[in-house]
Amino acid sequence: MRIVYVVPGPMSRTALGGAEVQRRQEILRRWAPEGAEVTVQDVPSGPASIESAYEEYVSVEQTARLVTRLEADGADAIILGCYGDPGLDALCELTERAILVGPGAASAHLATMLGHRFGVVTVADGVVHPIRRLVADAGLTGSLAGIAVVDVPVLELGTDREASALRAAEAGRTLVDRDGADVLVLGCMSMAFLELDADLQAKLGVPVVNPVKAALAIAHARAQFGWRHSKTAYPTPRKLAAGATLGDLVVG
Repeated sequence: MRIVYVVPGPMSRTALGGAEVQRRQEILRRWAPEGAEVTVQDVPSGPASIESAYEEYVSVEQTARLVTRLEADGADAIILGCYGDPGLDALCELTERAILVGPGAASAHLATMLGHRFGVVTVADGVVHPIRRLVADAGLTGSLAGIAVVDVPVLELGTDREASALRAAEAGRTLVDRDGADVLVLGCMSMAFLELDADLQAKLGVPVVNPVKAALAIAHARAQFGWRHSKTAYPTPRKLAAGATLGDLVVG
């Protein structure tokens, strides 16, 4: 089974560089189920990190081009490597066979299987509303206890892992004690790749869902059993169905 983790930004061209792309691929392969081959690919251009609704939208076009190529190349499952699942509905419209998984929706649904109300620990105020919208689109608003931010830029989370872990624990404690969350979700993929979930779970006494692990597990299960997205729900755009290409949809 071939699973591709798509970074919807040019991570290899940021200060983190290709070494971070390789590090994430090694972690994904360590966590992947037996028999799954996992690779990481980033897009050639776009936002260096996604910390706002605007950056989510900017990332979609290049991500769509890469995802359609990956499907044509035979990828079995594709994970959209941003917690906000930017453009996931559009990507489902553009694909037929490949399994598409958004870590945000995947981890939110999983969290509701582990408790009654979940809280999301994320990076910045700029993504709070997009996360609320994601949860609403998943039909889970009634299960969301709250969202708390660590207030650390995405590209700086790994600079001081212990400081980031401390901020995440403080935010998580607020969600548990103040907002009544009985499950927590790490609401950022860069945070998830710091592997904070086990320590936070032990410290805070509630389950902590890592969206990377959630997306991997769901991508594998869906590919194994052939659970593809409904093309009735996500019909192919009429122009593409008539033979147009993605490039034809943009004028100028």
